[in-house]
Amino acid sequence: MGNLGQSVPSRVAAMRMISVVGLAVLTTMASSAQEGGRIKRAPPTPAEKDRIASEMALNDSLLQRGDIIATDRGFVIFRGLAPDGMTADVAPIPNPLRKGSMEQKSRR
Repeated sequence: MGNLGQSVPSRVAAMRMISVVGLAVLTTMASSAQEGGRIKRAPPTPAEKDRIASEMALNDSLLQRGDIIATDRGFVIFRGLAPDGMTADVAPIPNPLRKGSMEQKSRR
């Protein structure tokens, strides 16, 4: 399964779907653990859910160079694995809709 036939928006949509599925799995696991008499802990806050989903997306083994990932800190582009061989090497993608970024483009 390669990137050749996928456009950037469809890859972003796929990554969002992976994040949503990951959150659903976490929610299901948390509720089933509470019903089973296991150790009870508070459900994750929305910020924690976003962070967990971002970590799951960044650790996806199917990522390929050039993939765009929606994280809790904005969009990033996957550049490959970092020198340690485990960590994702990513670079932030500036938001083209921000006021400052449009002014910078018009000055050039």
